[in-house]
Amino acid sequence: MARDFIAPGLKVSALAKVPVLRRLSPRIIERILPGALWFELARTRHMDDVLTKEVADGATQAVIFGAGLDSRCYRLRDELDDAALFEVDHPVTAAVKAERLEAIFGEIPKHVQYVHVDFNTQDVGERLAAHGFDPAARSVVVWSGVTMYLEPEGVAESLRWFASGTGPGSAICFDYLWTEVLDGDDSFYGAAELRKRVTSGGEPFKFGIPRGGTKKFIESFGLVLEEDLGPDDAHERILHHAGEPYGFGGMALARNPSG
Repeated sequence: MARDFIAPGLKVSALAKVPVLRRLSPRIIERILPGALWFELARTRHMDDVLTKEVADGATQAVIFGAGLDSRCYRLRDELDDAALFEVDHPVTAAVKAERLEAIFGEIPKHVQYVHVDFNTQDVGERLAAHGFDPAARSVVVWSGVTMYLEPEGVAESLRWFASGTGPGSAICFDYLWTEVLDGDDSFYGAAELRKRVTSGGEPFKFGIPRGGTKKFIESFGLVLEEDLGPDDAHERILHHAGEPYGFGGMALARNPSG
């Protein structure tokens, strides 16, 4: 891939999440889905940092919600060595992941607990508890690229679980879209192209948070919003102006004050 598409500390070739995009050059990706690659870079870097910092600061459990083909439990294994690791995903997606893991490692790695759950219909806490998750311990949850495809109640149920089913000081980091985009506002950078692609693919967006409404939304679950990074923050603080990410959502970091 083009060497000039590298921001400080970020390698484009390693972070293109969508398989088809990995076969394309960064400039072609940008023409097809403006902002997609740069948003993925920013999101991956930010959530990696949150995950490793929380474990370094004392979190003893790390949970990857909607894990898909997420590689954090493997490429960050040394940094996460002090935490119990859980990958949570739908059984169908988890089966694909298991095939990939066996192909790479020759077996399913034993340092991760694989938890199968349908976020829209099953109790996340019950499924995690069945795999040894301790609800009293300080934990960190990373929820990447999932909320926008869930029914609002599915998102709410997961946040209610986090508020009541994790220990004091636990943190959750997730990305989300602005509701305005779901309502048809294509004025934001990359919105029209992304909406067209996900709709034609049969997986339309279902959940969003009104622009500027993240604090109110998070506090409705008894949580504290610690950070809410918008497109400008990602552009300036994470990407250092190397490229422009999607312009219609954010990445929230919330904390459980009481468990």
